[in-house]
Amino acid sequence: MPRRPVIPEPFCSRPFRVADATAAGLPVDVLDGPRFRRPFHGVRIPADLPDALVTRCRAVRLVLPRVVAFSHETAALLCDLPVPSFDDDLDVIVPPGAVVPQPAGTDGHVGLDPDTVIEVHGLPVVAPERTFVHLAATWRRDDLVTLGDAMLRRWTTPERLHDEIAAATRRRGIVTARNALRLIRPGVDSPMETRVRLLLIDAGLPCPEVGVNVTDHTGTWLARPDLAYPDLKIAIEYDGDHHRTDQRQWQRDRYRDEQLRDAGWIVIPLTADDILRHPQRTIDRIRRYLHLRSTLPAPVHHGEIGLPGTSEARSLHDRLG
Repeated sequence: MPRRPVIPEPFCSRPFRVADATAAGLPVDVLDGPRFRRPFHGVRIPADLPDALVTRCRAVRLVLPRVVAFSHETAALLCDLPVPSFDDDLDVIVPPGAVVPQPAGTDGHVGLDPDTVIEVHGLPVVAPERTFVHLAATWRRDDLVTLGDAMLRRWTTPERLHDEIAAATRRRGIVTARNALRLIRPGVDSPMETRVRLLLIDAGLPCPEVGVNVTDHTGTWLARPDLAYPDLKIAIEYDGDHHRTDQRQWQRDRYRDEQLRDAGWIVIPLTADDILRHPQRTIDRIRRYLHLRSTLPAPVHHGEIGLPGTSEARSLHDRLG
């Protein structure tokens, strides 16, 4: 039995051009065999490499023009930002006046500003602030708010995002972008926390605060609820699946909730079902607690965070109807 030829680097660990491999001495019949995938004409990917987004982008980059970047949903995914849906076609963008590339499996766009390109995974990617503006043309408001919240965790600041949107006059989707910007908050830990906040706002309830640090009457830190109405001592916690399956996380959650309740807080745990399958039930549940707390008499204040006084409670009660 003939020995299988050894595949040298870099042809065994990353996408490459067939011309480069044949120049290095690899036989064409090997390159056309089962040890490689053929995503684009003249490009090969080692078959044992996972079919990941980064790998596909590196492969298509080999057949694209020099001045090009990944944009839109592809840019967001490369930056590990939430995307509501993805059709597997890779978004690429070129400068105005350039020929739009059309490899199979890509969506070409025009309007690249080279000054907005950053490097992610060794690839040219449109920066998240400009990506936000691009996606505003087709995305729903809630999806944009979720994207913006996630961007503030790592990629940008409220000021930089505001400046990007303010400069994008007369662009398609700019009204949606501006509406979303008003609802974006720093300190949000997950997309589902954003969904909870928007669910309550759209139901006419007061916007809960993000990132409130709760202390007891001695100033000792107790918790940082996902969402809170601190004047009413109401905390809302979104528990994803890992909160249920990870024993240590479950124990930390229970201890946190006990600490908050001992300090006089109402803790409202929510799951994905509460938000996606039973949104009205969740709204009614939180509205009921807001009514309860907003109609109580003013308590004696012992700590940094207490219940509202009579006037504040009456004001909130009026807002709740």
